[in-house]
Amino acid sequence: MSAENKHFNFYDLVITETTTPKALDKLPPNSITDHMLEIDWTVEKGWGTPQIKPVEPLALDPTSSCLHYATQCFEGLKVFRSRDGKTVRLLRPELNLARLNDSAQRLTLPQFDEQELLKILLKFVSLEARFIKPGSFIYTRPFILGTSTGLGLNATTMAKLIVVLTLMPSLSDKSLKLYSSEPTEAVRAWPTGFGSKKLGANYGPTLKQQLRASADGYDQVLWLYGEQERLVTEAGGSNFMAVLRNKINGNIEIVTCPLDTNLILPGINRRSALEYLRERELDTGVKVLEKRFSIDDLEEAMVEGRLQEAFAIGTAYFVAAVGEIRTPEGKTIHVPVLQTGIVNDLQKHFEDIMYGSKDHPWTVVVLKEK
Repeated sequence: MSAENKHFNFYDLVITETTTPKALDKLPPNSITDHMLEIDWTVEKGWGTPQIKPVEPLALDPTSSCLHYATQCFEGLKVFRSRDGKTVRLLRPELNLARLNDSAQRLTLPQFDEQELLKILLKFVSLEARFIKPGSFIYTRPFILGTSTGLGLNATTMAKLIVVLTLMPSLSDKSLKLYSSEPTEAVRAWPTGFGSKKLGANYGPTLKQQLRASADGYDQVLWLYGEQERLVTEAGGSNFMAVLRNKINGNIEIVTCPLDTNLILPGINRRSALEYLRERELDTGVKVLEKRFSIDDLEEAMVEGRLQEAFAIGTAYFVAAVGEIRTPEGKTIHVPVLQTGIVNDLQKHFEDIMYGSKDHPWTVVVLKEK
């Protein structure tokens, strides 16, 4: 094994516990927990020793590549404690780690052993589990930074893999209002680009549109692609799905932008929802279609009474009903909320899995008390 491919492993993990644990009753939203995971990598030596240690500022050279050339990728997943407080679970973390590796590869950042990182992650979460109240969650942010020094656009020779846990406030249950982007002004992703990877560079350029949407009273941007096609892609940092009646036969269909467009992130919760809905197709008669559709298709469906529901799905919102969409022309698409029960069904399905009302193969148990 070459030095650059040398992997870390769980058995080398070094844990240094804090001597000043935070008081749980004095933590504001978005507070970081007591510890962080940090693993260094160099092209000469490969991965170093994984360390869980008290949270501290990062030491970065001012010329680090992540600060100048956006050599940075990340993941986001939640850790849940059951309603009875006895079990702490992660939802399909192996998929998040695989996606992190995929994003890293796009940036020439180092690959890691996903199974070993999962073992370390479970240990890390168990150490911080006191921060998770019954029936709630904390947010997990793994990320990789290119730390190569010296200005110049070159492949990464130094990097850090870091994981932190933060308290995230629960989002409102109200239906979302979406503000459609104008494809002639801004796009989030393009077919030959990197919108299907979870890179920091994908998010900063969207903030101008998000500020415009927020100023007009909207929750998220509904990103459209193509001056003529105006394809519906994502809703802010979430995938988007619409529930429609078929124009010809009247059957209920759920539509979402396909992955082969390279215009959307392959969301873990998107994938989970599609798998669940497809398992139930024979019973419900509801077809799930990954197909290209436009904002004009949604407007037409509303006018014809075929638009039944719409929702955003992702780590932040999980499943959030959409009640209103503003078109680029300023028209309003009014979306029925909870009309077919599909949003409610998905919400209940995920909540039962996350908060421990039923066992499911998607979950990885971190702690389980008798």
